[in-house]
Amino acid sequence: MLKRLYNSWHIADPGERSADKLITSLDGEIIHIIHHLRISSFYHRTQLAGEIDFLVLTRLGLMVIEVKGGEIGYGERTDGTTGYFKLAGGRTKEAMADPFIQADGNADAIQKYLMEKGLRNIFVGKMVCFPDCDFARKGISIDYLWHRGCGMNLSPMILRMLEDQIGKFREDRRRLGRARAIDWKELEEEEIIRLCEELTPRFDPDLYRSLVKLNLAESDRRRREGLAILKGLDGNRRIMIQGPPGSGKSTYAVDLIRRLTCDEGKTGLYICWNELLAEEMKQKLSDPELEISPERIKVKLYFDLACELGEKSGDKSLIPSNEVIKKGELRQCVKGAVSKAGRRADMERHDFVIVDEAQDIFDKGIDLMLKALLKGNNPIENGSWFIFYDDSQDYPDGKGLSLYIRTRDMFRNHAASYMLTSSLRVNTGHGIDEFVQDAASGSIDPGKDYGKDVAISGWKDSVEAIRMVKTALVREKGLGGTENENCIVLFTADLLRERSEIRALLEQDEGFELLTPENYSVKSARIRYTTMLKAKGLERDVVVLVSSPLTDRRNQFQVFIGASRARGKVVLLIHQ
Repeated sequence: MLKRLYNSWHIADPGERSADKLITSLDGEIIHIIHHLRISSFYHRTQLAGEIDFLVLTRLGLMVIEVKGGEIGYGERTDGTTGYFKLAGGRTKEAMADPFIQADGNADAIQKYLMEKGLRNIFVGKMVCFPDCDFARKGISIDYLWHRGCGMNLSPMILRMLEDQIGKFREDRRRLGRARAIDWKELEEEEIIRLCEELTPRFDPDLYRSLVKLNLAESDRRRREGLAILKGLDGNRRIMIQGPPGSGKSTYAVDLIRRLTCDEGKTGLYICWNELLAEEMKQKLSDPELEISPERIKVKLYFDLACELGEKSGDKSLIPSNEVIKKGELRQCVKGAVSKAGRRADMERHDFVIVDEAQDIFDKGIDLMLKALLKGNNPIENGSWFIFYDDSQDYPDGKGLSLYIRTRDMFRNHAASYMLTSSLRVNTGHGIDEFVQDAASGSIDPGKDYGKDVAISGWKDSVEAIRMVKTALVREKGLGGTENENCIVLFTADLLRERSEIRALLEQDEGFELLTPENYSVKSARIRYTTMLKAKGLERDVVVLVSSPLTDRRNQFQVFIGASRARGKVVLLIHQ
C-alpha cells in the first residue's frame, strides 16, 4: 500500500514532480510519503530552516530523499569552481550545493527530532535522486544515489538502500568495538501513521496553519537567542548595536528600559524618527506586566525634540519644518538651538537616552542633541546612552554620507559595540531571509522560487492590485489563521502620493484604513496599510507588499524594508 500525504498536483518543482511519479507501490509493503517536510533550525545543524523534498516512511525506517531535477553533472563549473552542477540554457554549468551533504543534514535533523521524542530505535536513512538523467562520474562516490541508469525502480531501491545503510551502521559499530547493538525497530502500519501525525503538524507546509506556526515559533526562539546575547552587554553604560531588520534591536531596547527604570530607578528618553515605531514602543512600554512607570520613560520623535529645542532657543529660524528636512538642513537647526538653549535651567535632562533606528538620524544632529538631553558634563564621553542602527537601511541616495559615517564612528569610539547577524533575524521562514537579502542587494528575481513563505505576483492596474491584496489576506487569515492585527499592507511611496489612483481607491474602500499614530493602538477589522518606509521597526506575521516596477532601485530598497517586517509570510505584488 502506498499513501501520499500530499496532492501531487500541488508539486511545483519539475524535478520533484518527476520523482513523485517514480515512487510506486510494492506488493506487501506499507509506504507513506510526506512532501516538503519543513525542519526547524532547532534541529538542523547548518540551516535556518531546512526542507526535505520527500520523507518516505517504511517498515524498515525513514528515508530522507534529496531530489535534483534536470541534467546533473560533476566537475568544473561555469564559475570556475569544482563540484556538482546543473546544465542550464546554453550549456551553462550552474553551480549547486552538494545534494549528499543536504540529505545528510536533513536526516540528522529528523534523527534529533525523533530522539527528543524518545524514539531512538527508528532508523533514518538518506539518499539522493536525479530523476531526469543518468549520472556516471569516475572518482565520485555514488552510493545511495538513484538515477535513470541505475537499473532499478525507485521504490525497491529505497528499501534496498535502507537495508544497506542499516547493515553498514552495524558493521561500523562492530569495527569501533561498540558491543551494544541498537535493535532497529520494524514499523507496523499503526506506528507509521502515528509518526506521520507527529511530524506533519510541526513541519508540513501543506498544512497552511502549521507552516505559519512553525515560522512564528522560530521567530520567537531566535528573538530569545538574540536577547540572551545582548544581555551580556548590560554592564556597559554606552552601547551601540548594529543589526539587520527584525533582529531584535527594539526588543532589547524594551528590556534595557525595564532594567534601568524598574531595577535601577533611573529616568530615560526613547528617541526614533518613525512615528509608527514610536507608537509601537509606547504600546510595548505600557504593558502592565513590565511594571514600568510612565513617569520614568518618555517616547519622543526626533523631529519633535528638534522643534521643542528650537522654540526654547527663542530663534524662530531654528524651529525646523518639512522644507528644512527636504533640504537636509535639520542638523544646522539643531546645532544652533543647542548652542542657544542647550544649557537652560528648564531643559529636561535624563539619566539615559535610547536612540532606535539611528541610521535615520546620524546625519541630523543626534550627537549635538544628546549633549542637551543627558545629565552631567561631557555626556557623549561620560553619559549613559544606547544606540541601535542598521547601515543597510540608510536610504541609498548617498547624500550626507561622510557626515553619517563621522557621527556613527564618533559614537562607536565611546561605546561597547556589537553586531547582530542575519541568523538572528526574526523572519526565518524558508525563503524570507533569502528574499530579504536579494532585496537588500537590489537583485530580486520575480521568477525565483523563494519557498512557500514568499509569494510573488504581478498586477496590471490599480483595481487588480486592490483585488489581489484582498485575496491574499483572505487566504492568510482563513487558511493561515492569522489575526487581522497581525497583517499589514505596505506600498512603495509613489503609490500613495496625493491624487494617485491606488490611494483614491483605498480611501473609497471601507475595507481599508490608513495606519496612523492616532489609530495605531486601536483594534480594527479593516485592512491597515501605509508605506514601506514608514513601517521601519514594525513587525507583523503577514506582510503584503505592493510595489511599482522593480527596475527602479529605490523600489527594491523599499521592498527590502517592507519584507524585513515579516515574521511568517511575505506576499509581493509588482506592477507589470
